[in-house]
Amino acid sequence: MSSSLDNSSIIIPAHILNLALSKRLTFWSLIILIFPSVIGSFLVFYGVIRKKEMLHRIKNQLILLICVVHFVQAVLELPLTIIYLHRGTVPVASFVFCDYWQTLITTLNIVPLQLNAHLSIERYLLIFHNTFIQKYNISLHYAPAMFLIIAPLLFTFICIVSYPCESTYDYNAVVCGVACYTLNAILGPFTWFFWCLVPLVVVVVSNLLLIIQVTLQKRRMLQTNVWKKNLAMTFQLFAVTGVLYVSWLPIILTSVINIIHLTPVLFELQANWLLLGLIYIAVLLSPLTATVAIPELKTEIYTMIQGWRGKIMHDRVGPVTITAHMVTNGTQQM
Repeated sequence: MSSSLDNSSIIIPAHILNLALSKRLTFWSLIILIFPSVIGSFLVFYGVIRKKEMLHRIKNQLILLICVVHFVQAVLELPLTIIYLHRGTVPVASFVFCDYWQTLITTLNIVPLQLNAHLSIERYLLIFHNTFIQKYNISLHYAPAMFLIIAPLLFTFICIVSYPCESTYDYNAVVCGVACYTLNAILGPFTWFFWCLVPLVVVVVSNLLLIIQVTLQKRRMLQTNVWKKNLAMTFQLFAVTGVLYVSWLPIILTSVINIIHLTPVLFELQANWLLLGLIYIAVLLSPLTATVAIPELKTEIYTMIQGWRGKIMHDRVGPVTITAHMVTNGTQQM
């Protein structure tokens, strides 16, 4: 996603970092992780299909939805980044393709951030106000989830395609450089602040409040089982949002530092998209975080794998049929 710091009027410092080595490391890391990630996503989806009751539980739905969004990014957008890192140029040198790539990567980066913020707030409500959210699940659960998918897509599409400016794309830059709307004094900071910084702050604050509330709850609750259940739901939330911290906190902190005081090394990291690989950590680890966050899904996938393994071993050995003739020959040899 483009940052408001990517302004052509700013002179990028001379290369301080080894850009070729950094891009090569990012390329091979993504190549190594993308295949197990896609296979893991198929296992997650197949496990949910086999045990549909997992999907009927509100506490699982946002986690699975985030997994679906990350899977779409791993299949549709990530290969474009990998091609760029390998070739050093965009996959298709055309204005239309650059608009498409900008829209795709920006939307797919924004949506999981928004859904994670929604998940953090909802998990708090599920633990401490479960009856309330179950009663108003359409307005508090389903409607916000749909809005947080559709709104970023429409916003990004309108800004990139319809905003009255002309982007000067660079076919030698990842994601073709920057879309012109990000250079606007209002739209650029708004996009970064509202769609990226705010949801991350919401996630951090919600998680802190949840930890404090659950810790205090233990002291005054007599039902140990209820407290353990709430603690388990808290850990499930951290399984998802914890990866988000690794992916986005360095990028957000780098942006904030550069806004306050432009630092050559940090600016070079951001301007050359060397931090881009961190964004894909949450994407590629999404199947793993989903299985950790949903214990019954982990059990279902383990059962599936054990069943397939048993079938393969059975087919390899094959059934052994003992006939009367074989028994007679064996007796004679004795």
